[in-house]
Amino acid sequence: MDSAEKYKQVHGVYPEAILADTAYRNRKNRELCKKNHIRLSGPRLGRPKESELDADRNQACHDNRDRNMVEGRNGIAKRRFGLDLIMAYLKETAETEAALQVFAMNISHCLRALLRLLFKWRFILFKQRSVCLALA
Repeated sequence: MDSAEKYKQVHGVYPEAILADTAYRNRKNRELCKKNHIRLSGPRLGRPKESELDADRNQACHDNRDRNMVEGRNGIAKRRFGLDLIMAYLKETAETEAALQVFAMNISHCLRALLRLLFKWRFILFKQRSVCLALA
């Protein structure tokens, strides 16, 4: 719920849904989400009703897809950029180190996109040049 409160402070409303691990899908969090009209991902408590089975399965599939994308990014941050290797003593130092690693991830993404664009332009120019040479 701390994350939902921070979201509300930034955006002015609670999030539509929270895609949480099973450890966070306890009764207390479910009640707070229900009170604030937030959909908490995952199966409902108790025996599922026949009429809700298909809708719940489809929603769970969409939630898992979105959650997998986020978890994949977290895995990349830990493996490739060492986000799990932060060993700073002070909280501020650890936060700065994590922010720099996220910054490095964003720069890496931008550089890959720029390289992809340069290769695309190179092949377009090469194709035009070869057409011009063939005509000559």
